[in-house]
Amino acid sequence: RISPSMLVLVTRGEEILLARSPRFVTGVYSTLAGFVEPGESVEHCVAREVREEVGLEVKNLHYLRSQGWPFPPSLM
Repeated sequence: RISPSMLVLVTRGEEILLARSPRFVTGVYSTLAGFVEPGESVEHCVAREVREEVGLEVKNLHYLRSQGWPFPPSLM
């Protein structure tokens, strides 16, 4: 079984959006990530995850690339 996922870096000019989970050690932040729902495109997943996690609507999505991922059940 493969669970498609995405990792996104949200930018505005020179600024980047980082989020913090309550489970993180103090001072640790991350880009946003999430799992793609069945029938959902990766672009729709990005918009949904950003909206759910930080309450922002994203525009001008630009796909950068895919990369190998060291966790076999996930395709990122």
